[in-house]
Amino acid sequence: MNIGIIGYARSGKTTIFNALTGARAHVGAFGSRDANVAVLKVPDERVEKLARVFNVKKRVYAEMQFVDVAPSESGGEQKALDDAALNALKNADALVHVVRAFEKEDVVHPLGGVDPVRDCAAMEEELRLSDLIIIEKRIERLEKEHRKDHEHELLVRCREHIESGAALRTFPFTQQEAKDLAGFTFLSQKPLMLLGNYGEGSIGEQNPSGLAAFAAERGFPLVDVCGEMEIEVAELPDEERASFRDELGLGEESRGRFLKAAFELLGLITFLTHNEKEVHAWTVQEGTHALDAAGMIHSDIQRGFIRAEVVPCEDLVRLED
Repeated sequence: MNIGIIGYARSGKTTIFNALTGARAHVGAFGSRDANVAVLKVPDERVEKLARVFNVKKRVYAEMQFVDVAPSESGGEQKALDDAALNALKNADALVHVVRAFEKEDVVHPLGGVDPVRDCAAMEEELRLSDLIIIEKRIERLEKEHRKDHEHELLVRCREHIESGAALRTFPFTQQEAKDLAGFTFLSQKPLMLLGNYGEGSIGEQNPSGLAAFAAERGFPLVDVCGEMEIEVAELPDEERASFRDELGLGEESRGRFLKAAFELLGLITFLTHNEKEVHAWTVQEGTHALDAAGMIHSDIQRGFIRAEVVPCEDLVRLED
């Protein structure tokens, strides 16, 4: 799983990246145009429980890679995505837009005052425009080659869809059409999640800044986070974190809420296997047939597949106890 983190300058994007991954990337102006990259092992208490049940030492968790791209601040025209960022996001399975919803006088927003709904609309426009440029260049080339084939017809329809103000994730692709255009890695086609970065004063508020209503209207998943507080909590000893979160009214840990939302956004589930050496977590699309899931473990298992016996983890743990 590869998650691209996007957002405007001074939205707290890298703070969120650090809070989610435990990384220590420099917060503030990027020293280079290179993206911050970190891999998070997805916590799963079932892995720990089964490792104890089967008395094995090795635990293999599902992994999620985060790519935090540097915001563009060139030429006086403030944008979130430049060519370097667009290139870094090509392999992302989904995008997370960190939306600034906190006020801080000494941290100036590049688009003016703090306005989460405006930022969301502007980011969507940037994503659509990046795809439109790619589509128009490809159409121009096909027409020079006198190739008005299926690809040309499909790209023209995509162009019309974008020009109507809609993202490609809402385009009614058939399964084959989506496969035919997969190589273009269109950004507005990728699943998108909003992550509201709120100030300490907004903790516990309902729908601060109108972001929740916007997300509900557009059908975007939304996770609310107070980035600065999450960093403070992350630096505490493990045994103190839960009580500190309760005192501040932060609720469930942001990492857990984010991971749950990300799995739902991508339609993923996890199944577990074990042998004499390890307990292993595997991530697959929900609805994947057992035969195909077996192939993820090893092609020999898929070729020799006879049947699958599924046992709920809780039953195994209960019986061993």
